Amino acid sequence: MKKTIIYISCCVVLLLTAVSCKDKKKKEKDPQQTASASASPGSADTASRVIEYTNLVVDMANSHNAYLKDILGNTEKIESALKNPDDKFGFLRIIHPHLTKFTVNNMNGITIENPVPELGKENQAYFKTQVTQYNAKFEKMNTDYKQLRDYLTAQDYKDDKGAKGYALIDTIRGTVQKLYTEKIVLMKKVNEIADAAEIVVLKDSPLKEYIIAMKTDMKNIRNFVDLLSDNANSYTKISAQAQAGFAALEIAQAKNAGLNMENAKKANKEGNYKNFYDSFHNLLLHTKKTLRNAGENGRLSSSDIEGLDSDYDGLIRNYNYFNQ
Repeated sequence: MKKTIIYISCCVVLLLTAVSCKDKKKKEKDPQQTASASASPGSADTASRVIEYTNLVVDMANSHNAYLKDILGNTEKIESALKNPDDKFGFLRIIHPHLTKFTVNNMNGITIENPVPELGKENQAYFKTQVTQYNAKFEKMNTDYKQLRDYLTAQDYKDDKGAKGYALIDTIRGTVQKLYTEKIVLMKKVNEIADAAEIVVLKDSPLKEYIIAMKTDMKNIRNFVDLLSDNANSYTKISAQAQAGFAALEIAQAKNAGLNMENAKKANKEGNYKNFYDSFHNLLLHTKKTLRNAGENGRLSSSDIEGLDSDYDGLIRNYNYFNQ
């Protein structure tokens, strides 16, 4: 598939981490007391706090994916319209994106701006710096894009032949490039820290089997959708591989949807787990139709990939509901 511009390929950086499975008796404690640095570095409580924080970072990154992609898509449309100012419909085709706000704190009062002490001083400083820098660039991009919108609304391109518009487009694209680059580095760090904490949290958790099943399935689905996206214009070449991948996902869905629900019932998580695998089933139905059309057309459209990405985002939401 032709990417909007080269760095659009980085727009989906979705990492999956398990959240706290700690005892409910912890809920009655004051958040500051729970966050006490006196907790053992290897304790489940400490690991859970770390994961709760890294989940906020992941949520922030995920919430920006579609928005950044739409911003980049609009720069192409605006650039094309500026080159053809006599086309009165050119600017009318531009639909400005809406940013869906993500939750900046969780139920235990942890905020993304204040990394938890359980991370340790070095990692606390790292996230404090990186999240601040990322947010500053994100706000700069929004400010520049607002200027571009105002420029178009006032039709100032009629005065300078689009000069300021082209300059703003270049600036916005450059900022988005930096955001993608920083996000990849940030997510790599999150993955390292969360994986280590997750080992501690899941060690004796009665929900371990369910969490591992969902995480494994999401990883395989993500790889499958990426395969389709990377070969969208030449689907015929990977059709056999895609069909094999789809068959494997069907087997995994049936197997994991049928896990023993005894422990999930005890934790009042049976409904959440069922919702996840119902969503997985619906994704498979959508994918089956998409692959059939791709086989007939020899390619997948951008809307095909976006639809599968949207289904995948729904799985992430259901996974997070399970872990709340």
